[in-house]
Amino acid sequence: MATAHSPRSGITVKVTKYADRPFLTMYYDCPESGRRVPRTTKQTTEKGARKVAAQWEAELNEGRYSPVAGCSWEVFRDRFMQDHLAGLAEATYAAYATALNAFETICRPKRPADVTTERLAHFQRELRRQRKSASTISCYLRHIKAALNWAVTNKMLAASRLPTFDMPKRVKGTSRAKGRAITTEEFERMMTKVADGLAAPLRSKRDKPTDKPKRKFTFAPEVLAERRRKAAAAAPSWQRLLRGLWLSGLRLGESLDLSWDEPDHIRVDLSGRRPMLVILAECEKGRQDRLLPITPDFAAFLEETPEADRTGPVFRPVSLDGEVVTAHNAGKRISRMGKLAGVKVSDRQGKVKFASAHDLRRAFGFRWSTRVMPAVLKELMRHEDISTTMEYYVGQNAEGVADAIWAAAERINTSVNTPTPAGGM
Repeated sequence: MATAHSPRSGITVKVTKYADRPFLTMYYDCPESGRRVPRTTKQTTEKGARKVAAQWEAELNEGRYSPVAGCSWEVFRDRFMQDHLAGLAEATYAAYATALNAFETICRPKRPADVTTERLAHFQRELRRQRKSASTISCYLRHIKAALNWAVTNKMLAASRLPTFDMPKRVKGTSRAKGRAITTEEFERMMTKVADGLAAPLRSKRDKPTDKPKRKFTFAPEVLAERRRKAAAAAPSWQRLLRGLWLSGLRLGESLDLSWDEPDHIRVDLSGRRPMLVILAECEKGRQDRLLPITPDFAAFLEETPEADRTGPVFRPVSLDGEVVTAHNAGKRISRMGKLAGVKVSDRQGKVKFASAHDLRRAFGFRWSTRVMPAVLKELMRHEDISTTMEYYVGQNAEGVADAIWAAAERINTSVNTPTPAGGM
């Protein structure tokens, strides 16, 4: 066995002779997967084989050859998650993980090269069968495409193997929003269901389409009575959170990070001419340091808290056991409150969605879309692009616009039909 190796190279290519083969074989051990990658030299002499092996080794170490066959899906995914996503926001990391998990469950790839156009088409069909929205499918595909582009850049996938595919198209005129802005009456209904939402059981996983009849889970009477007692005690902390979301337009995670005095959190500042929120880049979706103006009604809500109590988190929703809840669990509880209140915000393809924490943010955006210009609303909602503001908020609130038009018309008619006082002009 001979070796073609330079002390400065990272991969060593070796040459060997198998008795049942006419040509000598060259191979190397992939440093990523540990798998042995062989190739024929098409040479019958050791001298000729070593020359071919040296050329292949140079290509490997200079990046001109991509060892696709030696890279498993597991190695690719681990490298991608650790090297590319480690420094990004936690929500971004989770979004990529969700997309890759879904693809692995449906398509079961062994290597990055297994992600073909045909498999992605099958992936989309299966997601549609699961009643995923076009927005969700597009999001999954964008994350998978970004991961594959990273694989090409890092020599884990040949550029020629990069699949091509079209993103799902939305019906023209339909909104990408998964919900809608809820009304004041619907919000008040949710507020009355806070205690019931805390006492009710939560499913560990989202309901999936099934032909089997669902079994309704119930607590024993004495257990339910104890849960209701604890829920009544915890309810005020949740009602305060819901009112804060309604008035502030904050995302749920941001509201739970809101603090009176902690500098490494989103912080309330009532000391200036106008009240502000100080938001650090790592604390919000846009990844920018910001000063966010507070609307007058939210400022009045904050000022209801006595100065002596303005320390630590602004919102402290607690579990039945009195423990502080995570944003994930808080979101599930608020969604349960929306369901118990019967506030339906979407019914697409037979899949009903009830009001969630984000629908309170939508309601905030819609209310202020009729009061301020789009550029101001963009800053208030902290959208990176004004097209997001225009698509999701401006011009969408048809009922509100119609009410404003009719109210203006009534004022005009009243003015025209009112007799002018004698001697007036």
